Parts: sequence; structure tokens; C-alpha cells
Amino acid sequence: MFCWVSKNKFLNKNKEITSVEDLILTLKKSLISEEYRGFSIRFSVLEGTESEFRIEAGHRKFFLRTRPILHPSRKLLKEERRVDSDLLLCPHIPEPLASDLRQAGISHADLNGRLFIQSADFLLDRRPTETRFRNPRTGPDPFSPKASRIVRTLLNHRDSAFTQEELELRTGVSRTIISQVLARLEDEDFVKQLSRSGRRTPAQYQLAEFDHLLDLWKATDDWRKRTTIHQFSVLSNRPEEIAQKVIDSLGVEGVAFTQWFAAWLRRPHTIPAVVSAYVNQRKFLEIIPARKVNTGGNLWLIIPEDDGVLLGTQESQDFPLVSDVQIYLDLLQVEQRGPEQAAELRAWDRFAR
Repeated sequence: MFCWVSKNKFLNKNKEITSVEDLILTLKKSLISEEYRGFSIRFSVLEGTESEFRIEAGHRKFFLRTRPILHPSRKLLKEERRVDSDLLLCPHIPEPLASDLRQAGISHADLNGRLFIQSADFLLDRRPTETRFRNPRTGPDPFSPKASRIVRTLLNHRDSAFTQEELELRTGVSRTIISQVLARLEDEDFVKQLSRSGRRTPAQYQLAEFDHLLDLWKATDDWRKRTTIHQFSVLSNRPEEIAQKVIDSLGVEGVAFTQWFAAWLRRPHTIPAVVSAYVNQRKFLEIIPARKVNTGGNLWLIIPEDDGVLLGTQESQDFPLVSDVQIYLDLLQVEQRGPEQAAELRAWDRFAR
């Protein structure tokens, strides 16, 4: 078996692809042919939107007819119409979905440089380093600040069923957005509808794929874009003492600890060098009895873009914490062994329970 793994960039753009014609034309401009030691790849447009990949390895040739898809979803894993000579072609395939496609042995490619082809003779697996092209928008992004309140609630209560009215009361999100997000999550098989709405009984929805949905959120989350961090220096090296100073000064209303300190209380793994907490009022920044610094602070007060991060607040040792899911996401993109602590927390059998 020949195995080739590398990374590649296509055009330097950030563009929404809205039609199959645009998808094919963009790929044609980006990838005409590539030559490598022992084999080559060529992309050809046959007629209209018909196209194919041709791979030549030594004296052997492989032809894969592309199947353009603008909105890739996990339903592709269940299709019966798929044949081995198909190659799914999309503007963008998120890594969690791509992982499922690889595991199922389904050939796929996207405009960001992803290309996976598996045969009895070789494996070609190329993964992107950036997202420069995106799929057409279909309703609200489930991970946008407001809509993510719905996702967060479902993840925080993975075994519970909700009506749209109950989700509206819990999240403060409009019924229209809730309906659109649920429809999209149901289409992706992340959520299942337990019952249809009737004259007296509204439809109920329940999370169906906890890990897949969290992985997709992880792949799209950008910590720096959804937070503003204010650093302070406190004359203490004991995390619980720093946290208590925050509570004594600000109270518990509108304050919830996250990241290292919160994970340490939930699932001890590393001793936190920084205590971080979300605060929902900017006036708290002026009340805290600590010296503000530009870098190197051992206390972070975080202003969130959306107060939804405080949904599912829990308590540990009398300290208010954000939900396990929020702690996990907040740890993934910071240093000081943040990802390591995040992995330990998620592997815990009481994570998000």
C-alpha cells in the first residue's frame, strides 16, 4: 500500500461558495495537476459541472467522479446511493465530519486543501491548515454567540428532552432561531425529535450525538474573538485565595470561574497558575482590589461577547463555575497546559454530568 500524507494550501481567499458551478470553477483554478514522486493527481472538468480526479501511480490509473455537495452533513455516512468511484467535493468539510468520512473509507475533498482517497493500493490523506473557503449559509450558525446558547443547553443536559418553549425560557433566544438551529442540528443527526407536536403536546428534542457535536464546536470555536481579557496581579500564589478575593469583592452574581481553576476544582490535574473568571459587568473591573497589568497577571477577568457562557453555572467548594463544556472549550486555546487539562476533564466519567 502506498501512503502519502501532506498539507497544502489553495488560493489565499476567504470566500463563501454558493453554487456547484462556483465550486467546480474554484477548484479548477486552484488544482489542475500535481506531480509527486511515483504518482500524479489531475483534476479535470468534463462537461458543465461534471468533473473527475485522475490519479496515476506507476502504471496504474484511478478515476474518481466528483460528486459536488454544498452542504456536507453526517447524513452522507448513511447514504446507500454512494459508490466507491465517487469523490465527495465540498467547499469546506469540518474536521469532525472528515474524521467520520475517513473512518468509513469515503473519498472526499474540499477547497481548503483537504483530499482523502483510499483504495486497495494506496492511501492519500491531505489535510488543510486553514479555512479559506466556507459552505453557503443556511440559517443561523449554531455556534454563533446567541445560537450557541441552544447548543450549550443541550450539551449541559445531554440526557434531557426539551420543547422549543423550554429552550426559549432557558436561553432567552427567540423561538424562530431555536426552530432554525434545531432543524439544522436534526438534519446533521446531532439532535433527535422524540415526539411530534400535537394539539396539546409540543414536540420534544433530545441530544443524540454529544461527542460529535462538541467536537464540531471545538473545531469552530475562537476563544479570542468571543472574549475580552483583563489581567490583574494579586499578591498571592494560592488559587483558592485569589478566587476568594474575587468573590469577597464582587459577590457571586454575574461571576463564574473557568479554565484552570474551575477544572482544578472539578477534576484536579495541574495546579493553576492563573485564576480566570467571567464577569458580566464592566464595573467589576474597577472594583477588584488588584493591580491591572498588560501581561503576566495571575487573575484574569473575562468579559464575554455573550452572557450565554454563564448558562449552566455550577458550584464547587462554594465557588461558582461555568459548565464543564464551557470550561473545556475555554482551556483548549490557552497555554500553561490548558489543552492537557481540557483532555483530562473531558475523559472524566462525570464530565458534563
